Amino acid sequence: MAWLGASVLFALVVVCLALSIGGAYQSSGIFWQLRLPRVLAAFGVGGLLALAGLLLQALLRNPLAEPYMLGAASGASFALLIGTVMGWAWWALQGLAFIGAVVVLTLMWWLLRRFTRLEGDISIVLLLGILLSALLNAGVNVLLLLMPERALRGALFWMMGDLAGAGQYYLAWCGVWLCLILALPMASKMSALMRGALMAHAVGISVQKVRVQLLLLAGLATAIAVSEAGAVGFVGLVVPHFVKLFSARRGIGMRGVMLLCVLWGGVLLVLADGLARTLIAPMQLPVGVLTIALGAPFLAWQLLVRLRASQTGGLA
Repeated sequence: MAWLGASVLFALVVVCLALSIGGAYQSSGIFWQLRLPRVLAAFGVGGLLALAGLLLQALLRNPLAEPYMLGAASGASFALLIGTVMGWAWWALQGLAFIGAVVVLTLMWWLLRRFTRLEGDISIVLLLGILLSALLNAGVNVLLLLMPERALRGALFWMMGDLAGAGQYYLAWCGVWLCLILALPMASKMSALMRGALMAHAVGISVQKVRVQLLLLAGLATAIAVSEAGAVGFVGLVVPHFVKLFSARRGIGMRGVMLLCVLWGGVLLVLADGLARTLIAPMQLPVGVLTIALGAPFLAWQLLVRLRASQTGGLA
């Protein structure tokens, strides 16, 4: 368990470093009301996104699966912008974002149960998510045209992923603990499912039931993260990949992989948010811009590796 202790210690160091970024505190209120909630929210959101990415990669058996591919972010953005156009309060907007994400994921859950079978191609879920995202993004663009100019900048920042207004950090932290409590008992089933649906069925696992559970749990984690920080991309893609590489070399089981995803995802987003606050200070960047800058080269590298592997296999 030394790997877990080292990861927890490193996470604490990163959090303390992030809390110190920005120079001397002008008052204790800045620390307790602005800086600490933002850092804690970043850690919770990063943990949620990384855990959701791991669950989806187990569900789809695809290392390129990522939480926002299910359309949850687009559903949350669409619902939030409807509330913004109508002039609703901030707490109502967060609730709308959560409801929008849940509605999209409920539709995905129904489609998963309706159209997939044991031997079916589960990647159909990914294609449906992309389709729903495209349709909802069209609606988002229409709502942006109708939005008052004074609210447009904040909406654009939120859609790019922004933690500036993330004061309800307890929502992200409660979400992390809830999702971990629900996910940890499923570790053995996830491991079996990643070896193939037929093998999982052979050892007595209800594949369809596990698929639905993974989809809903990943959707819950994604919905909480989106309602708190907007669309922060690529955390759920990059972190599970490196955690699985690290764990495979040390024989760490699926439960340990889940815990490491939460820790490393939180660390990654805290570091990214720290850079977002300091790179062009006193101005701030949306944290989603930095995670995209990190994730896009990683995705290109993964695609290149897979292309070379397919070419090698073809020659063989």
